Parts: sequence; C-alpha cells; structure tokens
Amino acid sequence: MEANDGNDHLYIPQVTDDRKPKIGMEFTSLEEAFSCYNQYAREAGFSARINSSKKNKMTNEIIWKTFVCFKQGHTDDKRNKQRKDDTRERVRGEVRTGCKAMISVVKKQTGSNWVVATFVDSHNHPLSTPSKVHLLRSHRHVSTAKKTLTQQFSEANVPTCQQMRLLEIEYGGPELVGCTEKDIRNYERDLREEEKGIDAETLIELFASEKEKNSGFFYEYETDSDNKFSRCFWADHVSRRAYSVFGDVVVFDTTYNTNKYGLIFAPFVGVNHHHQTTVFGCGFLSDEKAESFVWLLNKFIEAMPNGAPKVIITDQDPAMTKAIAQVLPQTLHRYCLWHIMSKFPEKLGPLTFHDNYQNINNVIKKSTTPDEFENSWHEVIKSANLEKNDWLSLMYELRQKWVPAYFNHVFCAGMSSSQRSESSNAFFKRYISNKNSLMDFITRFNRALRHQRHNELIADHIDMNEHPRTKTIWPMETQMVKLYTRKKWLEFQSEMSESHGYYVKQLSIGVDCTVYHVMKFESHSSSKPRVLTHDNQKDYISCSCKKFEFDGIPCRHMLAYFRINQVFHLSDKYILKRWTQDAKVGVIYDLEAPNYSDDPERYLMLRHSKLSYKASLLIDDASLTDEGTNFLDEQFDCIYKKIQAINISKKGNDGSQRNKSTQGTPVIIDPSLVRTKGCGKRLKSAKEQSTSKSRLCHGCGHRGVSHDKRNCPLLQGSSVETYHNSNDDTYEEDLPSMAGSNNM
Repeated sequence: MEANDGNDHLYIPQVTDDRKPKIGMEFTSLEEAFSCYNQYAREAGFSARINSSKKNKMTNEIIWKTFVCFKQGHTDDKRNKQRKDDTRERVRGEVRTGCKAMISVVKKQTGSNWVVATFVDSHNHPLSTPSKVHLLRSHRHVSTAKKTLTQQFSEANVPTCQQMRLLEIEYGGPELVGCTEKDIRNYERDLREEEKGIDAETLIELFASEKEKNSGFFYEYETDSDNKFSRCFWADHVSRRAYSVFGDVVVFDTTYNTNKYGLIFAPFVGVNHHHQTTVFGCGFLSDEKAESFVWLLNKFIEAMPNGAPKVIITDQDPAMTKAIAQVLPQTLHRYCLWHIMSKFPEKLGPLTFHDNYQNINNVIKKSTTPDEFENSWHEVIKSANLEKNDWLSLMYELRQKWVPAYFNHVFCAGMSSSQRSESSNAFFKRYISNKNSLMDFITRFNRALRHQRHNELIADHIDMNEHPRTKTIWPMETQMVKLYTRKKWLEFQSEMSESHGYYVKQLSIGVDCTVYHVMKFESHSSSKPRVLTHDNQKDYISCSCKKFEFDGIPCRHMLAYFRINQVFHLSDKYILKRWTQDAKVGVIYDLEAPNYSDDPERYLMLRHSKLSYKASLLIDDASLTDEGTNFLDEQFDCIYKKIQAINISKKGNDGSQRNKSTQGTPVIIDPSLVRTKGCGKRLKSAKEQSTSKSRLCHGCGHRGVSHDKRNCPLLQGSSVETYHNSNDDTYEEDLPSMAGSNNM
C-alpha cells in the first residue's frame, strides 16, 4: 500500500467489513458514534467532521446527527469574495469538493441509544495513504497529557520546534505523535488569548490557591486608582525558612525584561551554607520610586521571620537608599563595590584611569581601617590631580557605604557586591523572557527555583556521602572537615595551607591584650604585617585583615597563631554554624509542608508517566514476535473502547480549572506597559554613527581606523602630531575632549 505514496489518486484503501459502519448499528452516545466513524475514516484515508443536526421542537433535544467527509460541500461564494478583498489572505487552497460520503444517526424513540440511519462510503476525491493520514484534521489532536507536557516544556524554555522533536522521539516518529507542530502552536496561541485581560487576576488567584495549600505561603498586592495591578510581593514557605537560617545578609536588586508588561522584577537573595544563592522573596513593581521600595521592603519584613537583616547590599540608587533608611534603620546598608569600581574608567577619563587606577584600587581594597583609607585616599587623589573631580568628591562623601574599611568588621558572608543577585537574575533569565505573561513568568520562575533548590539538595547529598581528603594530620583539620560544608571546608583548607608560610612575632604584652605581628617568611621589609590582638580576658583572637569578621572563616594569620601556640582544636567561638553541615538543624521557625493533592496537572503527569512505563514494557516484549504483536494489538483495541466509555461517562465533571476568572468582568485589571529606566534609546547623529564604526583604542580611549592599544602614540610616548600626519582625522576631532575628561 505504501508503494502508491506518490500517486494518491491510485490508492484504494483496504478496510475490512467489520470496521465499516452499517445501517442499524447502535451506539450509546453521539461521542461513541463519531469516534467509530472517525476511526473508520482514518483507515479509509479521509477526515471526518460533524455537520448538521435536528432537534425535537418540544424538548429541544437532539434527535438526528450527521457526520460527513471533510470535503463535503463547497466554499460559500460570499466567503470567497471576502477572502479576495482581504489583504491578509491566508495562503490556503480550496479543500471542499462536494463529497457525498457521510453517516447519519437517529436517536431511538425508546431508550437512549443511537442508530445508524444512513451510510454513504463513496468519495469524489483521492484518499490519503496511511503515511499521510495522520496529517488530516480529525486525526490530529493535542491530548490533555500532551498539553500539560508541552506547558512544562515551555516552563523550561524549550522552544516549540524542539518540543515537537522530543515528542517524536518519545512516540517513535512524527506520524505517531497524534498532532503537528502547528497544532501545538495553535494551542499556545489559544492559551495566550485566554489570559488576555485576566492575567493579573489569575496570578492573584494562584497565590491564593498556594496560600490555601500551605499557610506558610505569603503574598500581598496592590492596584492603582484605575484598579490596575501595580505591585506585589510573594514568598513561599521554603524561602521564609531559608531566611530564618541565612537571612543575616540580603542582596536586593532590580532587573528588567522579565515580562511583557515591563514590570520590574525585584528579588531578595542571600547565600546558604554551601555559598549557593538562595531566594528569600520576590516582588513586582511598576516604578522605581522610593514609595514603591518602601512598600516592598515593608512586605518583605512582614513576611520574614527573625526581623530585619543585619546587612543589605544594593546598587547606588537614591530611591532605594531613601527607602532602606526609612524601613531598615538598624540594618547596615552597603553599595555594590563592583558597580562603583566599574564607573571609574568613565568618570576619570581613559589616560587618567590608565595611569592612576591601580593606586586608587589598592587604596580602596587594601586599607584595613577608616583612618588608613582616608589618609591614603587624599594622597593618591592629590598625586593624580583629581581634587576637582566632582564624582570622586561625591563618592568620598558616601565612602561609608562602599569602601570595605568601613564595614569589614561586620559579617557580610564574604559578599562585597550585588553580583550575587545579578548572577541569580541571569540564571532566572534562562527560563523567562520579556514575552511572558505574569502567569507564564510565575510558572517558569517556579521551575527555575526548583532547579536552584535541587542544587542545594545535591550539595547536601555530597556532604553526607563524601568526605574530602585532609592534607595534614593536624587535629584541627580533622575536626573541621567533619563540620564545614564542602565549599567552606575547601576555603578553610586553603587558608590552613597558606598559614604555613607565616611566622608570628610578639609585639607587646598588656594587662588586657597581647599584640602580635604576623609576617610572611619571604616578605620584603617594606611589606605591611598583619596585626593579631589577643584579648586576655575573653581569650579571643582578632586579626587586622578582618576575614573572620567579614567572611566567617578563620584567616591564615589566625591559623598560624593557633599552630605555633599548639591550639589543636578550633573553639566554637570561631565556628559559624551557618557554614556547617548542621546549619539548618534545630531551626525553631518551621512551617507545614504544602498539600498538592488538589493539583490536577501534577497528578495527570504522574499517571501518564506510570502508564507510559508499563506500556513501553509491554510493547518491548510483545513486538518480539508476530503472535505477541497481534495479541497486544487486539487487547489495545478492546481497552481503548472501554477507556473511551469511561471518559465519556465522566465528561463534564473534569473540566479545566486553569482560568477561574474567565467568567464575568475581572476584578483586577492587567497592568499597563511600564517604561523603566534606560528603556529608550537616544538617537545618534550621523557623526556619532560614523565614529562608532571606527576602532576603539583601549589605551587612550579614542577612535581611529588603524588605531589601537598596540600602536597608540600616547601610550608609547611619541608625538601626537606625528600620529595625526599618518592617520585619519577622527582622533584629532576627539582630542579636545581630553581637557575636560576629569570632570563629570
């Protein structure tokens, strides 16, 4: 039969008599009747569709129904004229040919059965071969299981084309999937249409449903004067529990392009005992005003146990700074060091930056006390002739919020910037895009969050079952390898190894404290020693490097002191529980586990996976012999009819509950498109456009066609005039800007 694929008009289907409908055949329902006719249509090579019906005028009950070939009838002339006038005409040919093939069923006067009254099996068009019949309309169907599966694929950011490839692999080929890629795209389009106008309300209903499942779920939202969704905050029970253990340091940042409305995504994150990112809560904002940040921070504190964090790290944003000062007055607010350092090339000018940045960087990062920083800062700024640089003056006024010397005595979990939040945002953007609705966003975000939390489980599993190797027989190393998580143990082991390169020299002895200098064996005489202070009353060691206070891990200088003084075990006062394997043990704050027994999609996929596994085992064994194949094929037909009868009897009781807000006018209106900072692009002049095409010299910062850092005359000390004579004029035009490059 497959030999005629190229000549469909010669193909004659071989349908046995027992598969054909017959006049007088009875069915228990219209659905069963259509299913029987559609199955016959598949074997015969055509597509069936429902055509017309008649109702009892007294009871308004259907008493007669007709199912026809999909080529029955002709396209209406009026419709043809509309197509010709429509400039957006679809590229699709005529399908209907006036085919007379059909079947009609009549309801019996006694009972509820339906009887075949008419059956016509002749067609006036070629019939499809078995290799093409799966492309006909009535034989394509996106099942409920496939709908749920494709939605899960979408949540993982799998494109529709790749979803289809995966389904083809699972089912054994495109002809066995039961639908086409276009059918899946149409289903996704219908879902988007369903969400229009009710997106925000559906999101709030989802939050309310999560709250019902688990009282530990927290959410709040607000609408504007027009009842449009404007902002919200949410945190599940896992995030709130994580905050009770790891909420001492919080990184707060905002990010864009996560949804089609342009709402600003604002996550609160921190680090767990494996030094992995953990999410404490998230929010959506329609603007970045201080008022919005105040609302969000208040909801965050309301949701989180243990009160406000000790430290919060953000970007240098005035509105955010104002809000934090109002809501978190007792919390140390730090600016992201990395963002500020990245502005130096722009604010100093290329040549000034090239000549002085290293000195400035050393002052910022190597100063251990505020006095040391301030003295060194004035010296380096004066030597670079940058006293009149307004931006540097402003940053000096704000030094307590970003220079490490001012807060290195405060535990910050080793974080000096908001890059923890930025890396988290980058991770989540693998799953989400600016085309997502709010519901799309939350489902994809939850999947990404589950993946992130699973990484913590993997790290816990490794700590439980794998023990890192020690490098020495020092009892302290044996002690700490059993306590620290793998990540922190490797950091501690590195400090322990480095400690062997230091010696300790007693500097002074007092009643209250003893002071030591810790120096490298190979250090120069000009190098600065680290100062260890031993509090004699408390028996406590502190180091001027402040690593223990800032990171929570004893530094190499302290470990050198312990080794020389034969301290074999690390005291509990130097061990932070949050870095140990038992960090989450004994947490008082606890919440009930969620109850997902009412989640229909989750249980649908569980049932589907269970049956798929058993069916694959049957097929693998039965396909080994012809007898097994024929037997299983017959059993499948029998089972299929019984399953259809079960589904028909339950139809109407298992309707989709995806959108409860589809009836009536939505209470919460979807947000308007938000224009965030930097969303617009400035139009460039013709000169700027031509200049941008030239090469940028990373040495002096100017542009030229054949000018780069390798042959820059200013870096090589050659004459500017000599350079101008041999190159284009672009460099000469930009040269005057050097005079003012030190200013803002």
